[in-house]
Amino acid sequence: MTWNWLSPTRFFFGSGAIADKYEEIKTLGKRALIVTGKGGSAVRNGSLRDLCRALSDCDISWDIFREVEANPSVETVRRGAAIARETKTEFVVGLGGGSPLDAAKAIAVLAVNDITDEEMFAARFTAALPLVAIPTTAGTGSEVTPYSILTYPAIDSKKSIFSPVIIPVLAYIDPEYTRDIPLNITVDTAVDAYSHALEGYLAVKSNPISDLIAREALRISGTELKLLTSGTSPGRASREALLYASTLAGLVISQTGTSIPHAMGYPLTYFKGIPHGRANGILMPAYLAFTLRNGDNPKVMEALQCSGFSSLQEFKKLMRDLCGPAPECSDNEQTRFIEICSQAKNLSNHIVRPSRQDLESMLQESL
Repeated sequence: MTWNWLSPTRFFFGSGAIADKYEEIKTLGKRALIVTGKGGSAVRNGSLRDLCRALSDCDISWDIFREVEANPSVETVRRGAAIARETKTEFVVGLGGGSPLDAAKAIAVLAVNDITDEEMFAARFTAALPLVAIPTTAGTGSEVTPYSILTYPAIDSKKSIFSPVIIPVLAYIDPEYTRDIPLNITVDTAVDAYSHALEGYLAVKSNPISDLIAREALRISGTELKLLTSGTSPGRASREALLYASTLAGLVISQTGTSIPHAMGYPLTYFKGIPHGRANGILMPAYLAFTLRNGDNPKVMEALQCSGFSSLQEFKKLMRDLCGPAPECSDNEQTRFIEICSQAKNLSNHIVRPSRQDLESMLQESL
């Protein structure tokens, strides 16, 4: 048995996390760039207020980049990096859902590296500005991962940057910031977190510790996903559980990476506007069915049972209830989707390597 582990983020979890532990930020510099979404949720949920108060108490000045859209583009992060250079930013704070956190990571890279898009995605850099992550949704786990996922028009899809230097050094994980998230976004992000735990558990790169954490994330997520079918907004205990599970799942994929649902889901998001987590949820039942048909690995049923499902059919019904029907896709669109996702490197990370025909079958089954 041979494996390794790297989780350098120091994170603080719980209500009032920033107020209780903000002095940790003092070591990172005297000028920050806060990267957040254009929708204003960071103002509404109080996280921006708490952060600015902490920076002020630490005698740290800051600028705010509020231009991050859902599924942030390379163009957006380059604009943010230009501001970071102009203001002589010393560290970057990602504040918001997965999109602002991922954008902050790319901005931290581009602020100190004069590189092309391809060099960025190939991780041809050795340094980035220090990062602080403050998640306000319970889905990506980006606060503890070495990934930044960006929309890249050059390939008509999303593409990831992978590098240990973009793992946040600090994360403040406060469930209170998630309390007023609309139900549809709560579902999308919860399904995303579940997919991270599931794909990590069934990854060829999994290891004993990642499996241990994945099972716990699956257990919590499975329970909370079932509660979300009630159509009512989660209470405080569920909000805390969802965010905890999301962070656990982020720790899992930091070690294992993702696989088939992420590779296949990106084109659905890029071309059809399906939220990332929902796209994964549409594809996961077919992904599990494919795995069961092509081997007898006990981890598939273990994953379902950890999640509280007695069968694949029960899981499929839940995903349908939560994610709704798949979008209509023409034959030409399906062909284009397969062309794009078949180039994804993480397809080889699943315990059963899919062929192009397997991908076609999974997509048709999902649609």
